[in-house]
Amino acid sequence: MRSLKLIILSILGGVILYAGWPPLESPLPLFIGFLPFLWLEEILRRQGRSHSFFWFLYPGLFTWNILCTWWVWFASPGGAVAMLLLNTLMMTLPFLFYSMSRNIVGASRALVFLVLFWLGFEYLHHTWQIAYPWLTLGNGFATAPQLVQFYEYIGVSGGSLWILLVNVLLFQIMRNPNLRISLGAAFVLAAPVFWSHWLWNTQSNCVKPEVNMLVVQPNIDPYEKFNEGEELEQVRNFIKMVEPKITEETDYIILPETAIVEYLDEAYINQLPSIRMLVNLIHRNPGIEIITGASTYRFFEDPEKRSLTARQAQSGDWYDSYNTSLRIDSSGVQEIYHKSRLVPGVERMPYPKILGFLEYLSIDMGGISGSLGSDPEAMAFNTENGPGMATLICYESVFGEYVGDFVRKGADLLLVITNDGWWGNTPGHIQHMHYARLRAIEHRKEVVRSANTGISCHIDDNGRILKRTNWWEPDVIEVSAKALDYRTFFSVNGDVIGKISSFLSVFVLIGLWVRRRVLKSGLV
Repeated sequence: MRSLKLIILSILGGVILYAGWPPLESPLPLFIGFLPFLWLEEILRRQGRSHSFFWFLYPGLFTWNILCTWWVWFASPGGAVAMLLLNTLMMTLPFLFYSMSRNIVGASRALVFLVLFWLGFEYLHHTWQIAYPWLTLGNGFATAPQLVQFYEYIGVSGGSLWILLVNVLLFQIMRNPNLRISLGAAFVLAAPVFWSHWLWNTQSNCVKPEVNMLVVQPNIDPYEKFNEGEELEQVRNFIKMVEPKITEETDYIILPETAIVEYLDEAYINQLPSIRMLVNLIHRNPGIEIITGASTYRFFEDPEKRSLTARQAQSGDWYDSYNTSLRIDSSGVQEIYHKSRLVPGVERMPYPKILGFLEYLSIDMGGISGSLGSDPEAMAFNTENGPGMATLICYESVFGEYVGDFVRKGADLLLVITNDGWWGNTPGHIQHMHYARLRAIEHRKEVVRSANTGISCHIDDNGRILKRTNWWEPDVIEVSAKALDYRTFFSVNGDVIGKISSFLSVFVLIGLWVRRRVLKSGLV
């Protein structure tokens, strides 16, 4: 019975964290979400059972994961189970390091280390090939952008730091009530709110001429859109939807991820029917350009220089497949960008030199299974008279620091093209839309989002949704977006908090290991 109560306490922590997570409107529960886990460790320590912390901690963190991301099941049951189990396991590590460090340096210092360990873990989850930053604590403010305007300086890691510090200080008060700590907790809780309020009312960015766009939401079932023989019919459908809305003011038409499902050979891309149909649309409406997602491939001229993700055709030649965005004008395709932040297990097998033998387990979503190729770095579409634009393909819009690469290469406007219909009408597509609001704040750029089945929207540089579509409805919305010629501290310097925390975490762990060895040897 005593153990059951501890498991319930752990699960309570997961429920509290879920209660503060998008699409729910209030992030306030996040400020107490870690308290059950910290108190759990305290109880076990007092009972002399701190060695069993993992077994009581895991159910609570798993509860948080499953309540917030259960919808992945609709796209891949096996992938969902693997993701939930492994991500929960990763989340236990900062807490286990914290518990270990308490044995060596005491509770107060260990709490400081917990903050470093968690922030370091989140930064790793943004940068390595098994990246899964969906549950980064700072993402919890996506439905309350007015509270985190300071993200333009320190990004979502700043929100994670805020949440962690409040939790840690409140836990210290629970252990040992103290006026000084209470005042510190009140200050830490309130100061970012006032900072954000000041930033909300003092923004002044350099604005280039507005860009008039038609944002298309075709609403094609993703499980049917790749049916053979229907590729050109889908392009005709786009054209029927958008052409009546084109005016003399229209500058761009924005289509979602893999809107063109005809498998395009990049060597002959302007000769292919889908592209020719879109070029003809431009000829009938001079002055417009089209940005669209597509599935493309490219053969390697020298087989010896093929990539790790290359696959072999029946002819024996080697080629790479890509999830691609295209910029098309009256002359045809002018710029091509290949998605770089690929979904682990779906669009690529992580660390192919080591795990390449598991390639057959890759999930087939989008008509092409196996690891996709990618560009080595971000690329902004830059037109002669228009603004620089980033085309963030689906999952890429969750990586704030990577979006900064586009901005530094000239992007004054962020486009998100995505296909969120794999998950059905679940919180997944809503969370994904709200996360784009955080990118707007971090980089002080407006965001235009084209989603196959929704939600397509226009977001201003404060993270406010100005215009949006409904889920699972075909629609075309007219957007006048501001191109903002401005670079934030975060755009220029990236995730400073994450980098510092990762660096310090390594040294802290080494120091703890050395001190533990010394203590065991009896030299101290």
